[in-house]
Amino acid sequence: MALLAAAAACDLLDDDQEYPSVARVEITGTAPVPLELVVSDDFQRVANVDQGERYTVLVHADTSQVELDFVKEYDIELARRFFVRLTNHSAEVASIVLSVAFDGEIGYTQRANISEGGALEFSEIFFGT
Repeated sequence: MALLAAAAACDLLDDDQEYPSVARVEITGTAPVPLELVVSDDFQRVANVDQGERYTVLVHADTSQVELDFVKEYDIELARRFFVRLTNHSAEVASIVLSVAFDGEIGYTQRANISEGGALEFSEIFFGT
């Protein structure tokens, strides 16, 4: 029994798992102006235990203005993590669907009406990183 437990523990430490190599962001819908898109594969999650809050700290990120419909793939093979935030800076409401797929499998889909200053945010850190 102890040998079986030791073998199972080794499997937990074994990094032969397959992680996704591509994150695909797709944004559809309507927006009166381009939306701000921030993507990163270099970020940390920080917890404030006293206040019971969790923050995402971007170490490095790319920011762009995107028009709908938007589709782009990002290489995340080495980082094993992905962050995306979509923000509307217009006074008019944007009605959008934000989807993120990892190696072709949908990891996140959210439909929203985003007012001025509103945002959708999603991040994923894959086990072992």
